[in-house]
Amino acid sequence: MSAFSLLWAFLAPEKLSAASLISEPVGCVRVTIPAPAPGESTRKVLGVPFNRPSLYRASLVSAAGTTLKCGSLGWQSGQFVQAPHFLKIRSGTNQGRYFSITGNTLDSVTVNATGFTFAAKDAFEIFPAQTLGSLFGTTSSTVALRSGTLEAQADLVRLRSGPTWITYFFNGTQWRTPGSTASQNNTLIQPEQGILLVCGGTSAVSLNLFGNISITPETSAVPGSGEALLSPRFPVQTTLSALNLQSLTGWTKGATASLSDHVMKWNGASWNIYYHTGARWQMAGSNDPQDSASIVPGESLLIHRKDGSTGASVAAKSLVPFAFKVSE
Repeated sequence: MSAFSLLWAFLAPEKLSAASLISEPVGCVRVTIPAPAPGESTRKVLGVPFNRPSLYRASLVSAAGTTLKCGSLGWQSGQFVQAPHFLKIRSGTNQGRYFSITGNTLDSVTVNATGFTFAAKDAFEIFPAQTLGSLFGTTSSTVALRSGTLEAQADLVRLRSGPTWITYFFNGTQWRTPGSTASQNNTLIQPEQGILLVCGGTSAVSLNLFGNISITPETSAVPGSGEALLSPRFPVQTTLSALNLQSLTGWTKGATASLSDHVMKWNGASWNIYYHTGARWQMAGSNDPQDSASIVPGESLLIHRKDGSTGASVAAKSLVPFAFKVSE
């Protein structure tokens, strides 16, 4: 099994925008992936419960569709699309949701947010998106995973894209996908997106996951059909019951696993399949209650909606699981 350790720390007061001075909590989760048996590989499902540090925090001045007026914060035109950035809404109707920034002027941003409505005075923050390069490194001295000129020679990072997995590996100078020489260093990793690692070296691999700890609720998109690998949003140990997925609109409960939606947890060798009966969580093949089944920081869960489901994506809001007082 993988080993986890968690460190919390606090940033010194940092100027995030022209109007805010705030001390933010930051943290680090250390994940150790054991070496596999000879000729085999070790698989680990990784979850990153941190965001990259915020660059700006303020409140919206006005909103017109997906163009949000943010005031004079010292921006340069186009600075948030040179590399991927997110805007997260911290208050109001869309609290906890984040949106990809598709353009910006000196005082406004345009976001990918079809179907959403924004309002003046909604608090927001802007932070750089996590990418393969920012998370795992971009040089041979910073990438802890095994590199190789070919996919078969390297440790693999796999990201879910709809019904398929896309494989990435580090070739010693850049991240790549099999069959392409194009750099994948800036491949986007969504805040709730889980990651599947396949490690085949002869030594254990240790990864340090670190970043800002959210002090406002976080909202994740849970698919209404098919599968998605999702990361819990806070770096604290939690339980199946506390995730409250069973309360989502459209979540299918049933007397058996075959009649239900699944939460699947990797045990180091295979997936443990959990389902909700309407009264409690159970694991396929066991009659014991599983409401208290533990999810530790640094891991993610595979959500599988019942075969044949056709529902739309639903929002799962995670409340802040600790007390934190903001001083400004």
